[in-house]
Amino acid sequence: MRTGSNFPVYSMFSSFLKFAFLLLVSSPIAACATANVVSKNDRLNAIPMVSFVFDDDNDTDYLVGKEIFASHGVVASSAITSGFLNTADHMTTAQAIALQDAGWEIMGHTVSHPNLRSLSLSEIEVELSRSKSELQRNGLSINNLVYPYNKNDEAVRTVAAKYYRSGRGGTNSFNSSDLEPFFIKSFSMKHDIRRMNALVDTAYKDKKWLVFYQHEIDAKVKISDYDGTFLKGEKVMLSPSGAVGRYVTTHWFPAYGYAIYLVPFSGVPQQGDMVKGERSGATARIDHVLYNEREQLSDMIGYIQKNYPDMPIVTIDKGLDLLGVPKLGDRVHGEK
Repeated sequence: MRTGSNFPVYSMFSSFLKFAFLLLVSSPIAACATANVVSKNDRLNAIPMVSFVFDDDNDTDYLVGKEIFASHGVVASSAITSGFLNTADHMTTAQAIALQDAGWEIMGHTVSHPNLRSLSLSEIEVELSRSKSELQRNGLSINNLVYPYNKNDEAVRTVAAKYYRSGRGGTNSFNSSDLEPFFIKSFSMKHDIRRMNALVDTAYKDKKWLVFYQHEIDAKVKISDYDGTFLKGEKVMLSPSGAVGRYVTTHWFPAYGYAIYLVPFSGVPQQGDMVKGERSGATARIDHVLYNEREQLSDMIGYIQKNYPDMPIVTIDKGLDLLGVPKLGDRVHGEK
């Protein structure tokens, strides 16, 4: 509690601090420092960008995604879990190399796809270092990382920084010039093209980096007149549309009954199509196409290129280049 005797001293000291603060922030040195920061942010923020990342090295990255992006003259990024490579429904080494040769970025995604936050430091070290070395031995260039399930924390990010240029998480947020390279934010792709295009609009208006991520590129169709049992992985023909795909699975939903998931290799599934399994002979009729990710991806890329021709669609590594983020080798050796 202040007394009458010490209050004047306190008041004088407080006034001195305020004066010193005003003098500091108004000085030429402070003004220069502030100007430098603003100038840097303005320069980096002047690049609105979009990136598409496909997690888990599903073979649809190569079988479907490569064609979609090539038709628009752009590329994407594929995050590979090294332990999944050359297994059922995942890419082969040759397919991953072909994607890389086509300009796609191949990213690390650990060895076994664990929740890295649940591991010890030594286990995190093995997952991140071994995954990169295994992929590199297969002829793949690995600069950046995707955290499985988007799970990361300070310990995970610290280990990641030893082996990668950046790490991508989730949070459904945009990235700006002051991004933390080991916590790149991203949006999960939703089956709502208006909502996804609205995110593109916002990224362009606010000059942000928008990163989308998803997994297998598939279609989901509501069916009826289900006869027989489709075989997992078999080729399915759709008529009269002429579309061709691969059967994935059938689910029953309380809201609308049965639905088939399939990989749309060519053509566009249509309401009224009959679906027939090549080996099983099973059939079903499409009542409604709930979503078709092949079509949505193509439409989204077309939307960006038509409405924002100066908004680049880039890999994660290229996005980091445009933002001036140091490469791993430069950072390790202290070069800026």
